[in-house]
Amino acid sequence: MCDPPLNATNFSFYESLSEANSTFAANLTLFDYVVEQVAGLLNVYYTPLLVVLGSLGNLVSVFVFYSSKLRLQSTSQYLSALALSDTVFLFQLLPPWLNALQITGLFHLWGFCQVFVYISYVTCCLSAWLVVAFTVERFVAVLYPLRRNAVCTVARARHVIGALAAAALLLNVPVLRFAIPTTNDCNIDYTYLEHAARFNLVDTAVTFTVPLAVIIILNTWIMIGVWKLERARHQLIKAEQPVGRRPRATRMVGCPRSQQRVTRMLLIVSSVFVVLNLPAYTMRILAYAIDLSAAEYSGRWTALQQVALLFFNSNFGINFALYCLSGQNFRRALRQALPCLRRRARRGVAVRRPTSFNPARASSVSSKFYARFDSFT
Repeated sequence: MCDPPLNATNFSFYESLSEANSTFAANLTLFDYVVEQVAGLLNVYYTPLLVVLGSLGNLVSVFVFYSSKLRLQSTSQYLSALALSDTVFLFQLLPPWLNALQITGLFHLWGFCQVFVYISYVTCCLSAWLVVAFTVERFVAVLYPLRRNAVCTVARARHVIGALAAAALLLNVPVLRFAIPTTNDCNIDYTYLEHAARFNLVDTAVTFTVPLAVIIILNTWIMIGVWKLERARHQLIKAEQPVGRRPRATRMVGCPRSQQRVTRMLLIVSSVFVVLNLPAYTMRILAYAIDLSAAEYSGRWTALQQVALLFFNSNFGINFALYCLSGQNFRRALRQALPCLRRRARRGVAVRRPTSFNPARASSVSSKFYARFDSFT
């Protein structure tokens, strides 16, 4: 899997869940044992909830992006592809989870083992670079607004998505050869141990190091650019404003309000991506730096791996919530796309309208009424 490995010979974290139900290891303290059990149980109960809610949110996001005016924006193409990739990743979490609970042994059957591991690697790589793609696009839209219409197009976005998907599929083909089913899990073929270790280093760089570095650098650059534009705008307004007059609130020069909203939402999405991936990336680096034996890999180290895995997996099911919280355009499109929310919004408008009261209008109506009444009398 694309999760941070236990060591160079493991693909899955879920193997430790079944082992956690066994007796104490010789060097485990009570604290280590309790922490390991709590982390394992949290993973067992959290995974199906994440798969169901995250997949539902991702599919609703795709429906909203393609059934509203948002489909005309290039950003929506990237976010739709990201939602589909995340959904595929969430679904492939179920076989190892069912295997850890000893419900089914599908995960360690020949063919299924290789396919599930391959899908995990492909979707991890694709999702990471889709976030990089829309971050680069937002960088161009904010700092080079004159080139936005030429660069940020729907056709170009679809070409980029196709190229990233093809690259992810080809890059991770070796996983199909490295993975092999065992008695209780899907692990690595020891015949190709050295090759798999080299591939794991490449995967770490391609899936974690380079995307996270690019996202952090570009997000920092975008925020600095927005801050400079805002400062220039305030200085310009202050210079043109008459003395003693209160300055009015205006939006950033050269950046429409809708673009500001999209920029804010995408900055939040990409920043959350970095935050949720950092624990897994850190644990993967530690796994390379610290060569732990099977006896040493237990207790609090296993718990840290499980918690890092929870954060990592959450990244694939949280975007819908981020869109709803930070995207005003998305919320408006969501209300228009779902009939139940549309009726509720109309009902709320209908209820609010009669309650509005304008004293000036009421006084003018009453004065006309009395004038007409006086003419009749």
